[in-house]
Amino acid sequence: MATNTPALLARLYPALGATPTRFNVSNKALTSNLATITTSALHGITQVGTLVTIQGVDTVFDGTYLIHSIPTTSTFTYVKTNANVTSAAVSPVGIATFNTGASGFTGGLVTNKVVQNNIATITTNVAHGLVAGDSVAVTIGDTIYDSLDISIIAVPTTTTFSYIVTTTTAATTAVTQGAWGKWPSVYTVPALTSTIATNIVVTNASTSASTFSICLNRVCLAFQQTIAANTSAYFDIKQDLDATQTIVVASPSPRVACQISGMTVV
Repeated sequence: MATNTPALLARLYPALGATPTRFNVSNKALTSNLATITTSALHGITQVGTLVTIQGVDTVFDGTYLIHSIPTTSTFTYVKTNANVTSAAVSPVGIATFNTGASGFTGGLVTNKVVQNNIATITTNVAHGLVAGDSVAVTIGDTIYDSLDISIIAVPTTTTFSYIVTTTTAATTAVTQGAWGKWPSVYTVPALTSTIATNIVVTNASTSASTFSICLNRVCLAFQQTIAANTSAYFDIKQDLDATQTIVVASPSPRVACQISGMTVV
C-alpha cells in the first residue's frame, strides 16, 4: 500500500548550497585577470569548478565564481576581468562560502571555445560526464560564453558540451584561463520511493534584481527568469519524480533562496 507523506523537500540558497562551507578571507590579489584569495584557515577544497561566493572583501572581488585553481591548501583562484590588484590583507576579514556537500559534483578547466549559429561549444580538459539538460556554469573571462546559469543542449563528445548564446559566430580559440562547474541538485528522490513536487517558492532578498532557473530531472520549468528585488515567485506544479531523479535550482545571487514542498510516495 502506498503511503503519502507531506514533506519539505528543500530550503536553501542555491548559490551557496544545502551544506555550505565558510572561511574567512585574509588576503586578496589579482594578476592578469586571475584573482587569488587566501583563507585564514585550511579550506579543504579540492575540486576545480566549485562554486564560491565572496562577500565583504570589496566591489572588485565580491560575487559568485567558479574556482579555477587551488595553488595551496589555503588559497584558490578564479577568473575576474579587472585591472591588477596588488596583494593586500583584507581587514576586517571577508567571507568565502563554498557550495559543498553535493554528491556527484563535477567541474574542471576549459581549454577551447567556439560559436556557430548561436551555439557555443566548450572543450574541457578532462571527460566531463555531462548530459543534455544538465545545468552548468562557465567563467572564462569572455562575455560571449560566461554565465552562471546555463542549460546544456548537446554533448558532442566526452570533452565538449554546447549551449545557446546570443552571439551568432565566434572563431575557435584556445582558452588559457577558465573553468566550468555543474550545478548540484537541491533535491534527489530517494531510492525505492517517488516524489510529487507540489510547490516551489523562489525569493530574492537582495536589493537588486537577479535571475533563476528551475529544472526537474533536466527539464526546465523556468530558465533564466528575472526576479525583482525583495520579491517572490510561486510555482504550483504537482510534478511526479521517480527514484534518483533530481530538482536543480540555479541563481547567480547568494541572496536568492528557494523552498520546495512536496509529498513522498513509499
